[in-house]
Amino acid sequence: MKLIKSILIAMVSGIILLSLFGLYVYKSPALKINKEQFVYVDSADNIQTISKKLESNCGLKFPFIFEAISEKINLNRWVKAGRYTVTPKMNLVELAKTFRDGKMKTVNLVIRPLISLEKFAALCGEKLEGDSSEYFNALNDTAFCKSLGFTKETIYALILPDTYNVYWHSSAKELLSKLSVEYLQYWIIERKEKAEAIGLTPIEVSILASIVSKETNKYDEMPMVAGMYLNRLRIGMPLQADPTIKFALNEPALKRVLKVHLSVQSPYNTYVNKGLPPGPICIPSKQSIVAVLNAASHNYLYMCAKEDFSGYHNFAKDYSLHLQNAKRYQKALDELLNK
Repeated sequence: MKLIKSILIAMVSGIILLSLFGLYVYKSPALKINKEQFVYVDSADNIQTISKKLESNCGLKFPFIFEAISEKINLNRWVKAGRYTVTPKMNLVELAKTFRDGKMKTVNLVIRPLISLEKFAALCGEKLEGDSSEYFNALNDTAFCKSLGFTKETIYALILPDTYNVYWHSSAKELLSKLSVEYLQYWIIERKEKAEAIGLTPIEVSILASIVSKETNKYDEMPMVAGMYLNRLRIGMPLQADPTIKFALNEPALKRVLKVHLSVQSPYNTYVNKGLPPGPICIPSKQSIVAVLNAASHNYLYMCAKEDFSGYHNFAKDYSLHLQNAKRYQKALDELLNK
């Protein structure tokens, strides 16, 4: 009788201990970390390799239990490559479900206007998994650009400045496809109708907007600048936009465009070639796109920086008045430099 009683007590004690251990495992932190960490999962990873990564990089407690739980929830079937976030308070069940449910780390990709494709690719290479060359190569992939409705020259127009929440592991083509969806959503019927009313396609609007973006950073002046360039387009006058010369020369930091620069052989030389250049010269700001679509109606054909160095411009209807404006600006500039 005593033996049976001892066995029963041992069994009950064992059950209690197992229950307490199970409760401890379920409730206690599964990792020996004191702050949020990333775990990188490759397409070839499985339960065992993930367990080893967690053990070596995050101090996973009870790997065999983590693997058992992962088997139970069929982790191998659902896990996807990506960057996952693990936290100090996660228990083993939460940890396994993080990988099974694909709770991958997302990144806020902030795309600013006026940047080049090279800088855009560098930004993606810095913030996302892929190398910058992957993104730059995709932007120069003729077939891929065509599949999105663009050319290598017009692909700038696809990229609208904004903050995008994307998966860290997004490939270049996945990212650009996402931006394509955003682009199509941006160009609603109303905007398309406004573009048609001024005789431009949405891509041509972006081309002109990129020039306007580079000409002025004054949002309230952008419609005036856009209206001036539209006037030139309507009468077949070359745009004569200095920012396109800088783009053609690949010298964005060039302070002054001189006569010697105007002979550059390039389809982006708007002093030589009439009409719009083949593509945008930067990622245009949304404000400049709106400015083109709502361009001011006036008769001005020329503009020159104001002599007060406010960043605004004097506009003129004829070349003689433009020369007077230019003379005033040059005089003020000489006086400033000679102080």
